[in-house]
Amino acid sequence: ILEKLPRTPVKFHYIFNLRDLSRIYEGLCVSSIDKFPTKDSLVRLWRNECTRVFSDKLCVEGDRQMVSEEVLPDLIKEFFPDCMDFAMREPLLFGDFLLTEPEDIDAEDPRLYEDLEDFDNVRKKMEYILEEYNGRLKPMELVLFNYALDHLVRVHRIIRFPRGNALLVGYGGSGKQSLTRLAAYTAGHNIFQITLARNYGEREFKEDLQKLYKQLAKESVVFMFTDAHIVDEGFL
Repeated sequence: ILEKLPRTPVKFHYIFNLRDLSRIYEGLCVSSIDKFPTKDSLVRLWRNECTRVFSDKLCVEGDRQMVSEEVLPDLIKEFFPDCMDFAMREPLLFGDFLLTEPEDIDAEDPRLYEDLEDFDNVRKKMEYILEEYNGRLKPMELVLFNYALDHLVRVHRIIRFPRGNALLVGYGGSGKQSLTRLAAYTAGHNIFQITLARNYGEREFKEDLQKLYKQLAKESVVFMFTDAHIVDEGFL
């Protein structure tokens, strides 16, 4: 990765270090023998974690293809040739929400990280969760096509991991906030956003952060911060 994807002025965020390896092992460590009983399934999980940690950071399609179609397949072929066919199956969807019931506080919530296998499984569950969300919070009119589901699963994975954070880049109105809200609801987290007003400045921002920290002491929260909220560069 370091040799083939060097850091450049345009790709200034192409920074890869031991922290990335720890994130991969973090994903491997949340697996259970119930959901990953074979070597094939574990190698496939390793491929998913590498793809999420390395490939999702890349901003050029050619770089992403190099990781997913060259680097990872070559490593699997070299060290686990008997797992090649199973590990390289598409789509690559992993999550822990298939058995969850965000609205039922008395329901068991096993949160078992597993291979979701295909988009039909994810769509069926997410349409059910979206219906629950719309009945409790401000309704969202979302069309859960495959591309949206793919990103929804990625955002949910980041939110579920400790200290998870992401910078979502895309055109305005493409659904970044809506998918984040649904992912946070699926993960059992609340959303916190600052509310801009006239003369909103650094002092008001610090007061909002104090509210966020107090809320964090009581419940799990996702802090959603958009480009519209950056009225002062000092906020960053």
